[in-house]
Amino acid sequence: MSYTVMARKRRPQAFETVVAQNHVTTTLQNAIRLGRVAQSYLFSGPRGTGKTTTARLLAMALNCEQGPTAEPCGECASCVAIRQGNSMDVLEIDGASNRGIDEIRQLREEVGYAASQGKRRVYIIDEVHMLTTEAFNALLKTLEEPPAHVVFVFATTEAHKVPETILSRCQRYNFRRIPPVAIVEELKMAVDEEGVIAEESALFLIARKADGGMRDALSLLDQVIAFSDAGITEDAVQNLLGLIPRDVYFGLTQAIVERDGARALEIVDELAREGSDLGEFVAGLMAHFRHLLIACAAGDLTDENLPEADRAQYAEGAAQFEEADLVRMFNAVGELETQVSRVSEPRFWIELTVMKLVQMTSSVDLQVLISRLEQLERGLKSQGKVSGRVPAERPLPPRPKPVSQQKTTSSRSDTRAREDSAKLSPPTTASKTSPPQQQGNGRPVAEQPQEEIPPVPEVSSGDPPDFSVIKNKWEQLVQKVKEKKMSLGTFLAEGHPQSMDGRHLVVAFQKHREFHASHVRRSRALVEEVACNVFEGTVTISCEVIYDDNKEQIVEEKRAEEDERVQMVMQVFSGEVIR
Repeated sequence: MSYTVMARKRRPQAFETVVAQNHVTTTLQNAIRLGRVAQSYLFSGPRGTGKTTTARLLAMALNCEQGPTAEPCGECASCVAIRQGNSMDVLEIDGASNRGIDEIRQLREEVGYAASQGKRRVYIIDEVHMLTTEAFNALLKTLEEPPAHVVFVFATTEAHKVPETILSRCQRYNFRRIPPVAIVEELKMAVDEEGVIAEESALFLIARKADGGMRDALSLLDQVIAFSDAGITEDAVQNLLGLIPRDVYFGLTQAIVERDGARALEIVDELAREGSDLGEFVAGLMAHFRHLLIACAAGDLTDENLPEADRAQYAEGAAQFEEADLVRMFNAVGELETQVSRVSEPRFWIELTVMKLVQMTSSVDLQVLISRLEQLERGLKSQGKVSGRVPAERPLPPRPKPVSQQKTTSSRSDTRAREDSAKLSPPTTASKTSPPQQQGNGRPVAEQPQEEIPPVPEVSSGDPPDFSVIKNKWEQLVQKVKEKKMSLGTFLAEGHPQSMDGRHLVVAFQKHREFHASHVRRSRALVEEVACNVFEGTVTISCEVIYDDNKEQIVEEKRAEEDERVQMVMQVFSGEVIR
């Protein structure tokens, strides 16, 4: 006996077994129970989602010997004939092959005949969008006023190609893509019946490759079973279907975190040498960064159709990024996807985009400079070494003038300086204040007004927390920070309290954890707020990166003058710092 493929063997034989289309099957069953069956239906949706199968079930329900019934028996002569495709009252027409006006004219002549065995004549036209304009026009009158015993069911994957005049005469039902989780459950039942052992991760790969189509998933399962004698494994599915292993994407993510451009390019080179589909790699990279972005924004991937191990790995990977970083990376990969299918050298564009991703995280380091300046001012304020004022922003030095122009402009500039001085220092005010400063040429110069800044909050009184208390309660602090912000707590867990100077706590991070320390610095205010409650005393926090040889430390705080100059250059030139 010839083998029956799984897609045919497991075709649903009742409305209840149609997967993930309850919004369609429930409506049809209720219409049959209430006697409100329409004259024509349009089933639209992706391939392999159950459109033709549901049309046959509707025909069985209308022609069952116990019906019309919402639950056809499937055993009577009419049901068996429809299931086997031998019924004289159910005609399935391929719209791609019978698309001309002559075929539709013949159909119009036949609709007047009564059903031979059942109660209704059901015409199922698959891929109806393939009919010609003349054929559609010839069908209009019949659809508008069909005989009472005739029901039309049209199925299409491209409903937008069906004329509006046809759509307006049909009840339309949209079939949805089947979620990967539902496909996996169906595949599990299929392999159990076949006596085949399969890894769940392998079935998820098949479900994602099927792209929402149950028929495609069952066809792929047939193919994988033939390929794997000992059982279905994740490696076997990847080799057979040419899928990129998920470890490749996580390896690339780690190279981005460590800013290891050489490793990132090596990953692309390995894919090219193995003959992998680079377009498939780019599509998978889009999905990968989408999962990371969702995990970073929502904290987990409970709603994603992924195995539990993958969800945990994405949550861990997302903790290494900020949302803004992932949004920019997602946009970069999106631009790559639009380019890779139109260029002759896709590898070049992939390598270029990968290097962009490696360098992207460095463009946010200006925020670290701002945090360091605030931290330094805060520490000096707590020690009483700074006042509530800061010097006004220093102007850039004027461009030197040619020697030939210095004499001709001196008298004009002197006059303007005296006028400006008179405006800034009125005589009535100058008499009550200290005398103005003198320039080298004896002319008075008005003082630059100083800008007020909000006062820095004073630290709490009392003894500072003991360093032993801080070390004992460090894990408690990490957990409390995770409750506030999961990613920040994950980064803080990579550090440990190193030393205590008064109320100032130094947190040390090991080599290759500069990114973690940088993240903690950016959100230092939140960490200090939580630490105040945990340690029962106010502390300020700074981060240091320690190299493995313990001979050199990178102290991240810089002098206020350096930060001030960086701020001024950034403000004047509207630039960004790139390491």
